[in-house]
Amino acid sequence: MLADGSWRRLIDIANHYDLNFVVVLVASTFDLNQWAEALEEGAFDVLDVLHELPKAAEAAKRALWAAYLKGAGPSPQVANPPNVA
Repeated sequence: MLADGSWRRLIDIANHYDLNFVVVLVASTFDLNQWAEALEEGAFDVLDVLHELPKAAEAAKRALWAAYLKGAGPSPQVANPPNVA
């Protein structure tokens, strides 16, 4: 549970509006059933804060790459503005 709502709501919003971002959950109370459920519902990864926190940077890198491949990031027109003479 997040301070402003459930992680399920965040995933629902991302999928509904096709926001091209991924969700990595860092949790301290997930059991294997909840972990599997989160992945089935669209979470990119679930990390156990007590044992997998050192893996968070690698998970973030994989998540950013996955989001980029899904279309997240600047559009080519913004990234390479035309030359003005």
